[in-house]
Amino acid sequence: MAHELKDLTEVMEAETARGVPSPDLLDGVRRRVRRGNRQRAAAAALGVMLVAGTAFGIVQRQEGDSPGRDALAPAPVMTGVVEPDFPKSAGRDGMQPLKEVRFSKLRAKGRFTVTPTGPFIGTRLRCSGDFMVYMETKPGSFGGGGCGKGSPDGNSTSVFNVTPGVPITFEVVAVPLKDSEQNSNTWSSMADIDRYLSGHAPMPGDWSVRGYSGRCNSRSCTTLTRPPAQSKRLPVAGLKRLSKVSGTADGRSRRVPLKGPGKSTRMRVTCVDGAAVAVVRTGGRTKTVDCESAESAGVVWDQDVEGGTNGIEIAVLPAEAGKVHGTGEAALAELMKGVQPAGRWTLEVYAR
Repeated sequence: MAHELKDLTEVMEAETARGVPSPDLLDGVRRRVRRGNRQRAAAAALGVMLVAGTAFGIVQRQEGDSPGRDALAPAPVMTGVVEPDFPKSAGRDGMQPLKEVRFSKLRAKGRFTVTPTGPFIGTRLRCSGDFMVYMETKPGSFGGGGCGKGSPDGNSTSVFNVTPGVPITFEVVAVPLKDSEQNSNTWSSMADIDRYLSGHAPMPGDWSVRGYSGRCNSRSCTTLTRPPAQSKRLPVAGLKRLSKVSGTADGRSRRVPLKGPGKSTRMRVTCVDGAAVAVVRTGGRTKTVDCESAESAGVVWDQDVEGGTNGIEIAVLPAEAGKVHGTGEAALAELMKGVQPAGRWTLEVYAR
């Protein structure tokens, strides 16, 4: 039913007749209004904090699960236990036992350092379960091998060219075999393993790395390029240097002048970053040097020149050029066809 103006007037007059509210009542109303305002403000701030906290948690979780992060915290490195009786055990493939280090966790990196006594280092793995063990000595030398408890002597033999007397360190990590099978197509370096480790907690698991050294005599070693057959590295300290020159491995022949006539000389060729084979001509004689196998330590040899010489020729090829069969200019040029120069080399000539 619609109300008329007189109805509203009667209501207003009736309310007015009750009198004006007391000042105490008005103060109470004002206090309640101020308290309500404070409560609403606090609730609003809490809501903002809750929303921000939820968003932060999502961002953190997304970053933690992302396999493509550019910046990673270094994975912790566990300390292994050296097996004292291992050097008394039997050799492998002509190499003698040097060191065994035992580890007690999967999904955690360790380090295995050994000083080779010969031109080769061989490693074998022992595991208490079905694991995959990955190793890296430097960028580009990454690899992995399966390991299981069914082989008490160890399995997954790997052999590396090394410089006798120079310590070598392997970064090693073991993971459950099923994890490796799920990720093997995307793991090609220890950096890939680091990304995996950042999202997976370590877990118990016993495994070890065994190291052997010497001159490998197994068939698996025949595919490796053997370093120069020198029982001891010839020293150059104290000798007068007649020349030093560096260049890029591009297959071109260069003449290196000497500061004085060289008759009895000691030479050192060092190759890094992909430079592989040096062809050195001295006094009508040519020597092919596999400088890649010795890496930064260099290959050192003595060269006598009947009548002496005041210059040496050298040409260095990158690994991509392949095996050198002919040492003439035309043969080297043929090897370099379609091959880009790569790596750096240094030749040093000393008087003996």
